[in-house]
Formats: sequence, C-alpha cells, structure tokens
Amino acid sequence: MTSTPGAGNRPSWMGLAALLVLVAGGMQGWTWWRQERQAEAVRVVAQPGQITMYTTNTCPYCAQARVWLNGHDIPWRECNIDQDAACRANFEAQGAPGVPLLHVNGHWQLGFDAQWLAIALQTEPRQLRPSNAGSPRP
Repeated sequence: MTSTPGAGNRPSWMGLAALLVLVAGGMQGWTWWRQERQAEAVRVVAQPGQITMYTTNTCPYCAQARVWLNGHDIPWRECNIDQDAACRANFEAQGAPGVPLLHVNGHWQLGFDAQWLAIALQTEPRQLRPSNAGSPRP
C-alpha cells in the first residue's frame, strides 16, 4: 500500500485555515462592536456646536473622520483651513503640525480618536480660545 506524501497533513491544514478564518472574522466583529459602542457614547452626549474639526481639502485622515462622524449621525462643524481664513488663523494660533485637528469643549486633539472624543465631550469645558501653551512649536 502506498500513500501520497503529505496527504495525512491535509486535514491539519484545513483545520488551521478554518481557525484563521474564525479568528479574522472574530476580530472584524470585535472592531465593529467597539466602534459602535464608541459612536453611541459620543452620540448620547454630543450637542450641535461642541465639535469642530479643522481640515484641509486633501487630508485622507480628515475624510475618514468625516465618514465616521457623518455615518454615526454625530453633530459637528467642519472648519476647512484651505477655504476659510478665520479657520486658518485659529488653526495656526493653536500651533498644530497637521490635520485633522479637533476642538471639543475647549480641548484640542490632533488626529481623530473616537474614544478621546467621547471623553472630551464629558469633561468640563476649557478655555474658549486656542493657545500655544501645549504646542510643540516655539
């Protein structure tokens, strides 16, 4: 009786492939569930006028943040520094090195982070105007 080399390993490979598919699917499900929880935490407390996001026309991270905010029905305001001189002045006064820059209740954040957004919405408002105090620029 002859056997094909490696034929006995086929079920092991199939099991491993099935396990990898299950793990990948579980990770996707976990990510979706976590994002939905973060979105609900933001949606419950967000009021119109509390969230301002400074953006540019060409920023891919700004586009991703726009999709997330709009997709979860979060009230927010866009301040495009390429199109609005007042937005550019506020952005430059903050001294941020890039966009998206979020301003929430006087708190500033470079880059979009839904968890930070939920926390910032629940904290006491800070100063009303941007400052250079926490800026990496001199």
